[in-house]
Amino acid sequence: MKKYAIALMCLLSASAFAETYKGYPDIPGTAVGFATEIVSYTPGPNVSSSYKVPERILGEPNRYSANENILSLGAAGNVVVRFTPYAIKKSGTADADFYVYEAGTYESWDAYVSNDGSEWIKATPVFQAINPASAQTTTNRGSVIGYDVDVIDSESDSFTYLKIVDTSLSKYADSPGADLDAIVLTSAKALGMEVFIDTDSRNGKVYNLYQNDITGAVGVKMISKDNIVSYVPFSTDDSLKAIALSLQGDFNCDDEKDINVLATRKSDGIQLNIIKQQNGTTIKTIDNSVTK
Repeated sequence: MKKYAIALMCLLSASAFAETYKGYPDIPGTAVGFATEIVSYTPGPNVSSSYKVPERILGEPNRYSANENILSLGAAGNVVVRFTPYAIKKSGTADADFYVYEAGTYESWDAYVSNDGSEWIKATPVFQAINPASAQTTTNRGSVIGYDVDVIDSESDSFTYLKIVDTSLSKYADSPGADLDAIVLTSAKALGMEVFIDTDSRNGKVYNLYQNDITGAVGVKMISKDNIVSYVPFSTDDSLKAIALSLQGDFNCDDEKDINVLATRKSDGIQLNIIKQQNGTTIKTIDNSVTK
């Protein structure tokens, strides 16, 4: 998952590198964020309860790496997400600014962006890597479609809401409609000011613990030797107060140091150690009120 402040509305963008997730085609960009918040989920008919958990599309694509289940939209269903504390940013290039990952057989969808969650603008796909397998074929790969918001005629340079709407109208048993795994940002704007609380480094990589002064979100900004920036969110709201950061332990024995963030839970004042892998996967949370 030492006080400094970075500029208001700092910009994040990366397009010169390829991002790889097991079971999916590579994308020509580097992830700088993922969906972090479900605003609404309106499934189409006949979606089984086991495919109706919208939180499954938060974070990085993991259907084939961790065998996590997916979210089915159902015929004409939709889901709305946010990327707090970030927004989709116009990158100034012809590259895609966000990518939608769908598991299994391809079932079509459209993507829309908004800044108020009410007025929606259709996004234009500029990258497509579609799973060619038919519905009758068992497959262990998915599809990826990338969208460029620079082509949108809008005074705004960023968008805080994203809506994915099923257009396949498929009627497969239990999981009709597009089966979503994740949304990956490759161009993002940070909303508010990130105040740095603590810092650590490991093998030439810098890790900065921050708390956003508007949203209260807590996360770790990682800066590689080549100045490539990525983020690991630890909260998306004002529920935690960040205290300290450590990169000393390998909790899951995968030969990579894990991120240990010490934070106070504001609802009850209890201090927690929240431990995540550097790819954002949660390992465990230690409640110090019950650990003696």
